[in-house]
Amino acid sequence: MTLHIRRPFLAFACLAVAMLLTTSIGSQGWCADAAKPKADENIGAVLLFEPATGKALYGVNIDEPWFPASLTKMMTVYLTLDAVRAGRLTWETTVPLSDKARAQPATRIGLRKGIDITVAQAVRGVILRSANDFSMALAELIAGSEEDFARLQNDTAKRLGMTRTLFKNPHGLPDAEQVTTARDFAKLTMALGRDFPESTELFSTREVRIHKQTFHSQNDLLRTLPGADGMKTGFTCGSGYNVVATAMREGRRLGVIILGALTRDGRSKRARDLLEAGFAYVEGNEVEIDGQALKTVALDRVPVSHDTETPAHDMTRITRTRKCGNRVARRGRQLARPTLVTVKPAGVARDEPVDSVAAGVITAPSPLVAAKKH
Repeated sequence: MTLHIRRPFLAFACLAVAMLLTTSIGSQGWCADAAKPKADENIGAVLLFEPATGKALYGVNIDEPWFPASLTKMMTVYLTLDAVRAGRLTWETTVPLSDKARAQPATRIGLRKGIDITVAQAVRGVILRSANDFSMALAELIAGSEEDFARLQNDTAKRLGMTRTLFKNPHGLPDAEQVTTARDFAKLTMALGRDFPESTELFSTREVRIHKQTFHSQNDLLRTLPGADGMKTGFTCGSGYNVVATAMREGRRLGVIILGALTRDGRSKRARDLLEAGFAYVEGNEVEIDGQALKTVALDRVPVSHDTETPAHDMTRITRTRKCGNRVARRGRQLARPTLVTVKPAGVARDEPVDSVAAGVITAPSPLVAAKKH
């Protein structure tokens, strides 16, 4: 379905906010999409931020409603950690797999009836394998039913300030009413790190063994990005390819949220590009992503960019995968355009020209090294 955005009103609102926040945001930055199309035609929403400080560096359509898909499981993990801390569960508590849990569609672990798992195994199965059966089992263990767990999810979302999120299930399988935004999932990411620091170890785990089977993380960034330490991927035909990813370098942690990428590789590539650019943004350096200067501003001060009645975008007809009945581009064709990153190191005069580099070819840790355009 098509988004209906009130751009004239949005442009006026952004102009007013920009006049108030010029010293911290700059004259373009966060309101840029009010005056021009969104920066990346292959990505629905993007947010680069610092989880520890709550400051955002770069964003596109951060309030656009989107289907969360398996990012939903981050809330399921949050509520499981809360139950463990409160003493209602332990890591060794047995998690029953009801008939309803076993009947959940893929992705699932699919253990035979009679095989027991623990809370520790269930949580790691949810994170690494994105196990829908384990997610439902945890929901039933914690709240008694899927419906009561959804109420708990929504109460917690409200407490965390996730004002544009509605949960209907514990795993993110398609439901037209289950929606969120990049801004809201940044708040959940920050809450996990703040309230449960131990969650970093869980989300950074690369493999888990459950009843004679070894499962590996579906988060490509853990294998391809130096310093990557989590968190969760998600996909349905309606949502496209989503990810919340974090990375730590030299004591500085960054997070990125991608919603609605057309391909799995495009999702990972865009996330890597943005994190590399973010790590290049150190004191004295000026960094631009696709012509938009990185600026640090408290996430709560970023102006809202979409009204609450905008429907969630449905990617079913355009996501590039045969899973959704769509054609896949020929092998070797570049599906995600390069992210153009410009870095002006400290000490270089503002009016002195610098070269740009397509961040997709950068693999070294920050700061990025400028190279000639091709």
